[in-house]
Amino acid sequence: MKTSKKAAGFYVTLFSCVLAIASAICYGVLFKEIEYKEPVFDVRICVIMAAVGIVSAVLVLLNERTAGFAPALLCLGSGISFMLFIKIAIWPVSDTIYGIEPFPAFTQLVVCAALLAATLVVSEVVLYMKKYRSA
Repeated sequence: MKTSKKAAGFYVTLFSCVLAIASAICYGVLFKEIEYKEPVFDVRICVIMAAVGIVSAVLVLLNERTAGFAPALLCLGSGISFMLFIKIAIWPVSDTIYGIEPFPAFTQLVVCAALLAATLVVSEVVLYMKKYRSA
């Protein structure tokens, strides 16, 4: 009977890859047409998250040697994307909080922020998890 050498970190890394791709799709779909004094959509967020998710999945699935690089790549990409998102969202959020002018798509903003933050947190956690069991 053949047993799998994959540890929990392998599956959590794949989950983080799927979460990164879902974040890119969600941001692209929800924010494509939204404007608030200026466009709120930044294509770099979609490209970074999708590319990081796909490349990290390939690295994890390739072999044991490359699997360790996937979480670092996920952390880097999701961290950069989250910072770009904060840069874009700071004015609509502050204007809404202070009552200057409410942001009409606040729910979409919260959903995208939650997905991007979840991707960042999961990728940080998976850094410390083993991807494969030792033989």
